[in-house]
Amino acid sequence: MHRAIVTILAASLLAAVVVAGCGKSSKSPTAPSSSISPTTGAIEKLAPGASNSKPEYEAAYYNDQTVTISGIEVPNHAPYKAQADLYTVVYPIGWQQLGLAPPQCNPCDHDGNGIDFLDFHDHVLDSVPGVAGFHPLWHVFAIVPAYPQGADTTGMATISATYASYLPLKSEAAIDNLLAQHMPNGAPIAVEVDTQFYFLCATFTRGQHS
Repeated sequence: MHRAIVTILAASLLAAVVVAGCGKSSKSPTAPSSSISPTTGAIEKLAPGASNSKPEYEAAYYNDQTVTISGIEVPNHAPYKAQADLYTVVYPIGWQQLGLAPPQCNPCDHDGNGIDFLDFHDHVLDSVPGVAGFHPLWHVFAIVPAYPQGADTTGMATISATYASYLPLKSEAAIDNLLAQHMPNGAPIAVEVDTQFYFLCATFTRGQHS
């Protein structure tokens, strides 16, 4: 991996997800797993329509099915129990060379800061209307490769390839399975970052919004 790419990662996201035995977050809005400020960080806007005042329509997975969602930003004051989970599954660096089909966002510049590796991702829902636990407010969690700090080219490529072997993730169960996996040295393959951000989301079947 070129050193410049590693530097960009460190500046934009790795400070939040570099781990040494870090597991899945508790999903508590008072105990974020990210060190990125929710007002200045890059990943809290990894959500459909999060940077816009009108809904945008995008694809998402729910239990291996593809649905359409739209999102609009709202003030973030609701308690966590009033929120559902939406996972933004970020694709690894170099995914195009790893035999992966393009992600649902290819790319989606939700944060409006220009295209970077965070903008290549899928959306995965934990529930849809009519399912127990569904709420129209979607709390965003980012799933990202667990690139170790100071990793060399080979180390970065190994994480990318291993992470890619689990993609695409099309259900919350598949995400939980990936987060439970580790490299031979015991390091995690992926980590979950609580963005401390939610938005108002509508969910449709294919074509229902047109």
